Amino acid sequence: MSKKYFLIFSFFFLAGCEVQESKNIYKPPQELEEFKNIYELVAYSNDQIEQIKIKLQMFLQKDKINLEEPISINFNVEDIPSYIDCGFMNDEIYVDYIERIFGTKLKADVDIKLKNADKGVLFEKFHIKYTFTSKETGTRWRFATNKSKDLLVGNPVYDANPYRKCLSKNTLENEIIKYFSL
Repeated sequence: MSKKYFLIFSFFFLAGCEVQESKNIYKPPQELEEFKNIYELVAYSNDQIEQIKIKLQMFLQKDKINLEEPISINFNVEDIPSYIDCGFMNDEIYVDYIERIFGTKLKADVDIKLKNADKGVLFEKFHIKYTFTSKETGTRWRFATNKSKDLLVGNPVYDANPYRKCLSKNTLENEIIKYFSL
């Protein structure tokens, strides 16, 4: 084989082995309208107050509820994309992308402040803190109702944007309001 053909063959061989740059493109989620997490649950009768206590006992799996103390509830959420939005990687939901590559988990801590006022207001305000974790890397996004979180990722996969944003879809917030409505 002549030198000329050898050089041409070598060029095509090396060009074929060149590592192609990834075309992954991250698109952040759209911020939602502020969620009203101040909720008044009005109970006018003792029967309604007892009904709320029973719901709280069942919900928390406790024998007794003191309406004068704040309530904390911890959840491990299974259907993560239904509860949080972290945008897209290409056409794939970013939460699913992270689950496919690293595995994920989502923990939600709910704090409910109760108030026993003259007019019977019992449920005053609630706040949910989320922790979304990549199991393999240990990367955590911590955010809350009405407070999204931007996290600097170590390897932005050839993307000019090294930040990933996560926020609540307010699904759990709405489930809590629906659950405790009379």
